[in-house]
Amino acid sequence: MSNVKGGVYQRGPFWLDLVRGADGRPASDRWYIWWYDAAAGRQQRKSTRTADVRLACERLDEHYLATHTPTEADKAVYSAHAALTDYWLEHGQHLPSADAIKSRSRLMVRFLDVEIAAGRLPDPLVPDRIDDRMIERFRAWALADPLVARKKDADGNWIDGKVRFRAPSTVEEAVIQLKAALNHAYRARRITYVPPLQHKTRDKVTPHRTYRLSVEALGELLDYSLSGSGKYAGHADRLLPLRRYLIAAICTLARPDAIFDLSVAPARQQWHRNAGLLDLNPAGRIQTKKVRPTLPVVPALDSWLQATDEWFVCREARSFDHRQQIEVVEQVGVGSIRTAWEGAAAKLGIPAGWGPKLIRHSMATILASRRVDLIELEMALGHRVLSKTTGRYAIFDPAYLGTVKAGIEDVLADLTRMAGPALHAKVTQKADNVAVLRA
Repeated sequence: MSNVKGGVYQRGPFWLDLVRGADGRPASDRWYIWWYDAAAGRQQRKSTRTADVRLACERLDEHYLATHTPTEADKAVYSAHAALTDYWLEHGQHLPSADAIKSRSRLMVRFLDVEIAAGRLPDPLVPDRIDDRMIERFRAWALADPLVARKKDADGNWIDGKVRFRAPSTVEEAVIQLKAALNHAYRARRITYVPPLQHKTRDKVTPHRTYRLSVEALGELLDYSLSGSGKYAGHADRLLPLRRYLIAAICTLARPDAIFDLSVAPARQQWHRNAGLLDLNPAGRIQTKKVRPTLPVVPALDSWLQATDEWFVCREARSFDHRQQIEVVEQVGVGSIRTAWEGAAAKLGIPAGWGPKLIRHSMATILASRRVDLIELEMALGHRVLSKTTGRYAIFDPAYLGTVKAGIEDVLADLTRMAGPALHAKVTQKADNVAVLRA
C-alpha cells in the first residue's frame, strides 16, 4: 500500500495531491503533502497552505529534506536537478545573490532538459554522467541561445523586441553554480561522488577592456540625463532614474546592484546623516566577496539624499491634489535603467557591451590619475577590507577615506562647470507648486 501514490509531484515517500471527497472531486484548492505512515497503517497529510502548485512542490521538497535521511538507493538516483533544487532551498535563496543564483540554476536546468529530451543525457542525470564534454556542450548552447526582450506593440500585444546573447562570463557563472550545488549535495551526504568539473576563470572568458569615460564624457552623460535627446525614451522627465544613478555612481564608486539597493529608509540604516557616512550594505544583509563598504558622503550626494523619500534610484509619479490645489510627487524605486542607458550610450558613442558599471571603472581610473591614496581607493571600491574591530572605529575618523572624498569633490567641481544644473538635487524638473509625497 505504501507504494500507491498519486498527485502531481513525488519525491521519496512523499507526494503532492489535493484532498478529495468520496466522489473524487477536490474539497479545496490547497495542495497537501501525503505519505504512508507504516506505524499507523494509513496515509497522513500535511497542508502546504497554498494553491500554487510550484510553491507547493517547493514545500514538499523542504519537507522531504527536513525529515528524510538519504538511503543508498536514494544516492544512486540523486540527480543534478535535485542538487540544484536542494541547493536553492537550503542555501541559495538565503544569500544576497539569490536572484542571480536562481537565474543561473534555471539556465542550467533548461539545458539539461533539452539534452535529456534529445536523448543525449539520461534521466535521471546522476553525477557520474556529468563530465567536461557535457559542460562544453552547455557553453556552446548557452552562448548561441538568444535572449529576446518582450514588449507591447501599439495594440497592446506582446511581441519580440531586441535580441542579445549571453556573455561568456554569464555562462561560466552557471557552470560554477552547478559545481556549488553538487558540492552542497556531497556535504549533505546525498551523493558519494562529485565530478571534477573545470570552470574557466573570469580572466579567461572576459577580455581585458581598457575603455573608460573621461570627466568630460561624464559631464556629457549628466547633461543628457537632464536635457534628454528628443526621443520618447530619452525625454528628460523619463531620465530621472538615469540621472540619480549617475550621481550615486560618481559619488560612491559603487557597483550597480549596490546603487539600486540604496535607500534612505531608517530601517535599512544606510544613511548616517549626522556622521556624514553612507553604508552601501543595508542592515541585515550579509557581506559577500563583493564587499559593500561604508563611505564618506560628499555635499553633492548629501543634497540628493535629503531629496529622497526611500529608494535613491527612482522615478516620479505625479498627481494633482484637488483639496490642496497642489501637484504631488511620489518617488517610486526602479530596478533598471537599461533603456535610458542604451539611449545615452547611442547618443554619446559609448561602445556596445559597456553597461552602467562603466561609471565605477571610469571614476576609479580618474581618481587614481589624480593621485588619491591607492589603499583608500581599494577600500572605497570594496577591494580591501579593514579588520572588523579596526573598521568599526575607523569610519568615524574625520580623515577616513579623506583623499578619496577630496578626489570625488574635485571631480564634481569639474562636472559643475560642465553640467552644473544636472548636479542640482531638484526633486522634480518643475519645482513650482509641487509637494513631495513622503511615507
